[in-house]
Amino acid sequence: MKKLFLIGLVLALVASGVGPVFAAPRLQTYIVDSKYHAVYNSQDIGTWITNKSQFDLKVVGYWASESSGSSGYLERPFFRQPAYDFMDCYLAMKVPTGQSGTIYINGVEISSFTDYFSAVPDGTSPSWLLPLSTPGPLFGSRYNFTGIGRIDNDQVNAWHYGHGSIGTAGWGDEIMLNVVVRGFEWAHFDAIGVDSQGRTWTNEQWHDSSYYATPEPSTLGLLGIGLLGIAPLLRRRKN
Repeated sequence: MKKLFLIGLVLALVASGVGPVFAAPRLQTYIVDSKYHAVYNSQDIGTWITNKSQFDLKVVGYWASESSGSSGYLERPFFRQPAYDFMDCYLAMKVPTGQSGTIYINGVEISSFTDYFSAVPDGTSPSWLLPLSTPGPLFGSRYNFTGIGRIDNDQVNAWHYGHGSIGTAGWGDEIMLNVVVRGFEWAHFDAIGVDSQGRTWTNEQWHDSSYYATPEPSTLGLLGIGLLGIAPLLRRRKN
């Protein structure tokens, strides 16, 4: 009995802990040509980061690899969870409070940001972890949820953007958005989607994206060291 209990405990831990790490989540955001950071500015954890004020951002609906042979199930170790038939998606934008700025999505101006509970669209129930996503505290940030269209599951057209690597295409789809950020020091991007059964899916915290107006201090420090290194060469040329 003791051995059976230990085996069951191990399987439960693997299913709950390892599954979410190695399996692709249903929703992801990814900034094209960005860099994945385990930690950025000591507060943004597990995020695709860009310092460019204009960039292409993908909202990805991915639930099974092509090798699974079916779009009907979400791939998870030990368990197969029913997939959605489609999701009506929203881009969730988080910006710092006390700053005036604008975000343009495919040329459409987004300048209305409010508290989280006022911003959440009617008929949706995002994960309680969403407002806690970094950067910025829950009550020190403002939010906007903008509808961006529907993602279906009838084609192999989604890539897995996870933990700094880009996996192979799988069942799902991607929505490409052109984003321009003006006036904000940073802007954070998540996604939620509502399926035909009214269930709300939220991208996991390790599969989100952020914009920062300036590089993190450590990057600036390395740049300064590099400039100091070439200073003697410049002096020699002058002489």
